[in-house]
Amino acid sequence: MTMMTTMTTTHPTQTAFDLLSLDGLGLDGLGYLAALLAGGGMLILTLGLRQHLMHARLDARLQTFVDAASPPAADLSGPRPSLRVRLGPLLSWVARRVGNALPNRAIERMRANLSSAGFPAGRDLTNFLAAKALLAVLLALPGPVLLLQGSGSASLAVLLTVIGAAVGFYLPGIWLGRRIGRRRQEITRALPDALDLLSISVSAGLGFEGALNEVVQRWQNPLTEELATAQRDMRVGKSRREALRALADRTGVPDVSGFVTAVVQAEELGTPMRDALRMQSEQMRLQRSRRAEERARKAVIKMLIPMVLFIFPAIFIVLLGPALPSLTALGK
Repeated sequence: MTMMTTMTTTHPTQTAFDLLSLDGLGLDGLGYLAALLAGGGMLILTLGLRQHLMHARLDARLQTFVDAASPPAADLSGPRPSLRVRLGPLLSWVARRVGNALPNRAIERMRANLSSAGFPAGRDLTNFLAAKALLAVLLALPGPVLLLQGSGSASLAVLLTVIGAAVGFYLPGIWLGRRIGRRRQEITRALPDALDLLSISVSAGLGFEGALNEVVQRWQNPLTEELATAQRDMRVGKSRREALRALADRTGVPDVSGFVTAVVQAEELGTPMRDALRMQSEQMRLQRSRRAEERARKAVIKMLIPMVLFIFPAIFIVLLGPALPSLTALGK
């Protein structure tokens, strides 16, 4: 009986442990299920947000096309026009007044100089004339100001007015001349390399226009800009001779004029362009070496001025400085 009682008392305890074990397994499964549901929810939320953003971008693009197709409305709060746009009518009016006061020969010379400096005619000529007039007025103001303040005599005020107006009127021309000189130097320096490439391209089988295109695409300098202008002239209907003559007139460089003359003569006489370009290339290389030698000879002479003014006095001070006290003592 005792044994049976013991068995009956231990059986419920074992059953409770088994139930507790099954309950633990159920909690783990519940945790796995919760994690799976949370991951699925995050996936659905991510897909929903992505779909919403795609629709938003599509709506924005459609609105952009609708705005582009519709006529623009007047926006009073938009950005104001730039200072150049607002001053355009004033500059045009001043340029017309100055142009009417100057002779036609002077206007044509200014237009040619602007073209040589790399500026197209038209608006740049207007700006140039307006700059001459406005600078003349601006630099002439100190004379009347001194006269009104009573700081100087009337003759001094008139002299300052005349000098200021003259300097202001001719100052843009001085700046333009310096720019033309720098541009011509750059063209002269770039011409031998351009002729080498032209000669090589024509020898390889390209035509003259194709060789010009190779030079224009390979480099970016004032010479290639002028060659590109000559290409555009030939494309709009000008003959090669006219386009190259205009190139020589625009640049004003003797080497370019010689190159244009050689090309035109080769075309007229039927000489192979390859031979003409090769001869021009060799001649340009020789001229470049001669210019380098000439600059080297001039450098020796130019070095004498700083040597006499700065180096020789320092040497004399170092050499004769210690002997000066003895010489002054002997003199006494």
